[in-house]
Amino acid sequence: MGNLFKSVPVAIALAAAGVALNTPQASAEIGTSVIIAGGGLSNGFGTGCTYNVVANSTSWSGMNFFDNGVQFAATPDVSAPTTRTASWTPRTTGTHTLVVTQGEDSKTIVLTVGTGINGGSSCFVI
Repeated sequence: MGNLFKSVPVAIALAAAGVALNTPQASAEIGTSVIIAGGGLSNGFGTGCTYNVVANSTSWSGMNFFDNGVQFAATPDVSAPTTRTASWTPRTTGTHTLVVTQGEDSKTIVLTVGTGINGGSSCFVI
C-alpha cells in the first residue's frame, strides 16, 4: 500500500543497534540484519496494522517468525540464500519480542506496540 507513512523508509535497522539483536556467530545463517519496514507515525507500530519483517539469509534453510513465542510465519527451504519477508500484524498493545530463527541461529527484536488505527492506505498509531 503506497501511503505517505509507508513510502518513507521507516525501519528499525537492528544490525547496527546490537542491543536488541543477537551478535552473529561465525556460523550464523540469518546474516547481519533483521528489519521491520513500514512503521507508523513517529511513535512506531500499531495494533491491526501490517508490517514486513525482513531477514537476510546466508542459508537455503527456511525461517520461522515468532511474536511473543507464537509463530506467525514460516518460509520454506529455497535453492539459494535470499532475503526472507514475513507479514506481521500485532494484535495487542505493549512489549512484543519478535524472534526470527533459521536452523540453530536466531535474531531478536524487542519493540513497543501502540493502538493502531488502520485507515486502509495508512496506519495511525496513538
